[in-house]
Amino acid sequence: MSQATRKLIVIASSDPTLVKLLNVMLADSYEVVQSKTGDEAFERSVSLRPQLIIIDDALPGLGGVALCGKLRRNPATRHAGILILSSNAEMAFKISLFEAGADEFLTKPFDSKEMTYRIKNLVSRVLIPTEAEQVPVKHGRVVACFGTKGGVGKTTVAVNTALALQRQSGGRVVIFDADYFFGDVGVHLNMPPTRSVMDLIEHIDNLDTEFVDQVILRHPTGLGVLLSPFSPEKADLITAEHVKTVVGFLAELNDFVVVDCHATYDDRTLSILDRADEILLVVTPEVGPLKNTRMFLDIADKLGISLEKVHIVLNRSNSNVGIETQEIERSFKHRVQFSIISGGRPVVMSVNQGQPLLTGKLDNPVAQEIIHIADWIIKHSAKA
Repeated sequence: MSQATRKLIVIASSDPTLVKLLNVMLADSYEVVQSKTGDEAFERSVSLRPQLIIIDDALPGLGGVALCGKLRRNPATRHAGILILSSNAEMAFKISLFEAGADEFLTKPFDSKEMTYRIKNLVSRVLIPTEAEQVPVKHGRVVACFGTKGGVGKTTVAVNTALALQRQSGGRVVIFDADYFFGDVGVHLNMPPTRSVMDLIEHIDNLDTEFVDQVILRHPTGLGVLLSPFSPEKADLITAEHVKTVVGFLAELNDFVVVDCHATYDDRTLSILDRADEILLVVTPEVGPLKNTRMFLDIADKLGISLEKVHIVLNRSNSNVGIETQEIERSFKHRVQFSIISGGRPVVMSVNQGQPLLTGKLDNPVAQEIIHIADWIIKHSAKA
């Protein structure tokens, strides 16, 4: 029997008595797979794509609400029927389960005849799409802006690149300020700090499109903005797994995700660089930033981050400090792909006023060079 038509049921429970009972009830008519934890149930359901998932809310790991939400958000399991078993019969709890995506609810202990009816009813209603019928999941391009030292103009490049990507592509673009301690994306865009990534972290197991859209701020240009925490002390609450989930969700909702990274090599930043499709490595022609950049390229190579997706952006390239582009390329053994001249007072004023060059001063040489970067990214992404 094909995967698209077989009657497969995943039972998520660590209770041997309950599992044995369900097996007795179901084994003759269905193929049954057991998972003893919420995480295991999610992984097996994604892999096997069952028609029905029976969740014992008392199982270890992810609870019923969190597991329901993850199953409904995943393309491989969003069509499956979900039946929750729980000893908690409070109405508020039931509502939370149905809001998370549950189809049916039974209070333990349950009547076996009612259970059989509910299962048959759910399985008969569920139609799992074949691979040919499935709509491909959208994955926008993730562009990470990274600098090994503060003061190299990384955030200016990130903000204007995001605006240029939106302008040139006409698609949905969001910028995520991943400098959790001292992020300045909001300052560059003159965005009031009303919501931040912490709003997503606090509901990380129950993210959905509507909620994420509510958290993301909208710049007058239409650019989506996800700000860093308002209080630096909250930065330590963010884990690498949180960051992976947030970036992955943003990539599903947008054509381009620009991430302004913190200038560190911690797990959170490395998870972004590993996930990124393109890395804009911003440097200036100064000994300190160049030395740190050489070190970063060595570290990235050892960590398995593809250097093919690392694109060096030489900012303030016309500073006339005695370090030429050819010398930098010899030192890095890596091409300087993009150069941006020193913008001087217009760039400083654009930051101070919260009005990036790409919002109006398109004839500025710096704006033109950033548009060139955006055009390259758009063209390169079309080939991917």
